[in-house]
Amino acid sequence: MKIFGQPSDYSEMLERIFYGSFGSGLVCTFLLGKASLPIHNFLNSLSIKADVGFLKDIEVLYVIIPLAIVIVAHALKIHDRISDFLRIRFLFDTRYILFPLSQGSGIEFTEKIKKKISKNRTIVMGSVFYRYAGFKNPEIDEQLIRTALDNWGWLWVFLESTVFFTMTTIILKHMNNWFYVEICKFILLIEFILILVLWFACRKSAKRQVEAILTDSNRKNDIYQYFMSL
Repeated sequence: MKIFGQPSDYSEMLERIFYGSFGSGLVCTFLLGKASLPIHNFLNSLSIKADVGFLKDIEVLYVIIPLAIVIVAHALKIHDRISDFLRIRFLFDTRYILFPLSQGSGIEFTEKIKKKISKNRTIVMGSVFYRYAGFKNPEIDEQLIRTALDNWGWLWVFLESTVFFTMTTIILKHMNNWFYVEICKFILLIEFILILVLWFACRKSAKRQVEAILTDSNRKNDIYQYFMSL
């Protein structure tokens, strides 16, 4: 897996999210160890050392604790839970993919069709979008799909990271360690800006995919017929 290369499938995107969250967890653990003497003493209580990438001979608890948390987060697919809570994918799929596809196919875009699309979003996405823009035998340029997945992968990385740093900030506030609180706030600000940049990149990628799907008259007609059947 090339963390900084474009993912070739969904599982590689999940790997990027995992490693990104693990990196954020390491930083948060380090900050907590620096901010609190009891936490520092606990993290240094074992003499066992570990290597993580370019980090050599670090105390093993600095690795084990964030790794355990990230494994649980990965199993629960925290980025999906965040998306569900904030309705990120729902809003994106409807507003920037399905609505443009329906309008581009020639459908009269009424409030009734809008509600039906929103209600059946998951099924409709499979029928009129992933049917042509999925990783298995895509009918549009595969590079468009990989670029979109690359953008989403980084967006989820930074979104999950904001959860870790927000929790760390709360703990540091409870300890009244304002110096490290400000450090976390600065990191959160940077991540928020990156999330906004990636959000617009995702929108741009979606627009290109929709346009590519609708360039074929047969696909356009099939999409039109599907929306007419709703």
